Amino acid sequence: MLIQLYIFALVLSAILLVASLLVGDTSSDVAADQEAGPGSARPSDIGQLDGVQPSPKRFFLGTLKSVRFWTFFVAFFGMTGLVLDGLDVMTPAVALLVAIGTGVIVGAGTNAAVRIFSA
Repeated sequence: MLIQLYIFALVLSAILLVASLLVGDTSSDVAADQEAGPGSARPSDIGQLDGVQPSPKRFFLGTLKSVRFWTFFVAFFGMTGLVLDGLDVMTPAVALLVAIGTGVIVGAGTNAAVRIFSA
């Protein structure tokens, strides 16, 4: 049953990736990245806003609202689960937990990296 979930996740991630390629290069995460308001701060070299204290809550909520996070989460969740459960490397329950963890780490890491390097 979990194999079907992993395959569905891979198909969904392919659809999200194709949709993001067709939409173009515009960022759908602009609202999460620019909460400080116009003119209140200038992006610094490391991707933080100068003069604004970074907040874990703001980063967490911005990450959850990000289409980029969900695209990478679903893709790596599906790939990891399919490999680990499909090849019987781990039990299905452990493979599910590892797949969720991998998806969260890769999705949040990619989202943070793009925010830092796009500033």
